[in-house]
Amino acid sequence: MTDAVKNLTATGYEDGLYRRSRLDRKKAQSLRTDKQAAINFKSDKTNEYKKEVAGLTDKEAAKLGKNALKNEKAAAVVDNRMVHIDAKSMEEAKKKHPEFEHVLIGTEKRYEREIQRMIENNPEDFVVNGKFSSDAYKRQIGRITGFDNKLNLDERQAGADIYNVRKTTMKHAAKIGGYEYEKDLTNLYKTLAALGCLGAGAGTGALIGNKFSIPFKSDVIGDHIDGSEEIVDTITHDGKLDSASGALIGLLGAAIPAVLAAIKVKDNGQADIFKGISAEAIVEDGDKNLESKIKGSHNQKIMREILKMENLTNEDKALILKLGYGELTGKKVNDRELLAAYEIAKFCNKNPQTPAKEFDKLPGTVPAKQEPPVTTPPAGQPPAGQTDNQGCNNNNGNNTCQLNVYGNGDGIATVPYKVVVGDDPYRVTKGLYKRADGKPMTHKDIMALRNDIFGKNKGLRVGTIELPKNKTVNGVQYIYHKGEVKQTKPEDVKLEYYDNSTKHGKSETFRVEEGCGNTVIQTGFATKEAAETFAKTQATTNPNKYIFVQ
Repeated sequence: MTDAVKNLTATGYEDGLYRRSRLDRKKAQSLRTDKQAAINFKSDKTNEYKKEVAGLTDKEAAKLGKNALKNEKAAAVVDNRMVHIDAKSMEEAKKKHPEFEHVLIGTEKRYEREIQRMIENNPEDFVVNGKFSSDAYKRQIGRITGFDNKLNLDERQAGADIYNVRKTTMKHAAKIGGYEYEKDLTNLYKTLAALGCLGAGAGTGALIGNKFSIPFKSDVIGDHIDGSEEIVDTITHDGKLDSASGALIGLLGAAIPAVLAAIKVKDNGQADIFKGISAEAIVEDGDKNLESKIKGSHNQKIMREILKMENLTNEDKALILKLGYGELTGKKVNDRELLAAYEIAKFCNKNPQTPAKEFDKLPGTVPAKQEPPVTTPPAGQPPAGQTDNQGCNNNNGNNTCQLNVYGNGDGIATVPYKVVVGDDPYRVTKGLYKRADGKPMTHKDIMALRNDIFGKNKGLRVGTIELPKNKTVNGVQYIYHKGEVKQTKPEDVKLEYYDNSTKHGKSETFRVEEGCGNTVIQTGFATKEAAETFAKTQATTNPNKYIFVQ
């Protein structure tokens, strides 16, 4: 996990675990199990939207209420799921959290092995403090699906491109995390599409009905948005009337030449209600020509409400839209995703202490600190709650140590990399960095980043160097990930000395130390705020050992 996420907290979560829903956990789960609770929720949301959103019709409000229920039920499934990569840790977690659904990512199936490799190759996305994190896994998949909590066909393709896995693997990765996924073709869709393809032929077949008794077989082929094809179903008839029933008998009775050919079914996923326009452009133009930019009058009205929110900047609003539709793969926006963005915007507008950029961070909230009873300190110790000049404190009669944050803030967060014979700057850059926006790195990207980090026409020396965790070049942000560096032949490599400090200055970042003894607790925090958050957490979870005083 990147330092930008590690050790951060989010508000409103009663048990400290990552959540997709802002509802109370019990209430969210009741939407899955209690039919009346679901009906009440949909009705309440319908009335809520009717009051909040200017100009909304009863029919539009009812549609939004229905979509709100879908979003929350989908979120509840994710929130009740714990993902594991080894059986032992899963059994331990079952004992600690028996109320959750536990899923193991094994290695028996091909897609499981691919998901395991995806995790291993991208620890910054799925690993926290050296261990696989179910919370981080669910959050990262959510950055692909958006807050409708459903993997659409275009998102499946984009996610597969980001992690270099098959589309089927990305579908299973979402399913394991508890997310919904858009099916290629439902049986109903295939049947109706086949009827549409056969046209009048199907009607002719319906007329001859029971007289039909000729066996045949016809494949239904899905023609996907990325240009690929796959057989998604096969319609067969063995010549016996009892092998098909109802409307299908009429379908199967169509003209034989028509059904002998494979029936092609187009499946392009859901329509883009933003019509290809970016979140930034939608927000920047405000209410100007909104009708021509956003499909659906109810969506236009929802967007207007987001634009009105006074406690949100335009940057906040654009970011919230991206959270709604999936910040890593946002190419298409659907009704449910825009509604999800509206709910996020309402939350952030009413809770300015939780800015938009902090809304979806990890982990959950830190438990509330309990006030200790007042006691008389032993002779020679400072009064309770006060700190002496050595950074030691008497906290309720116990000698505790104050945690202090140090760092000059002039350097950048770095990670060590061991250079070996066969490495060169281009291949190191290509293997260890990726674009933060999820787009594949081009040759131009790699060259620009290589030159910025290492300098032009520079080689490497064998030994350990420091590489920046984050770098922005020409307006594009790149992030470090522990990928694979493909090496050239040793005899073709010219190694030269490279000194990271000459380009970037000091690599020191913020660290946390004990006030008494100056023992370093943890280093490598990119910001002072991140280090302070860690210190506060340590003090809260170890009240007899540490305190933190700002």
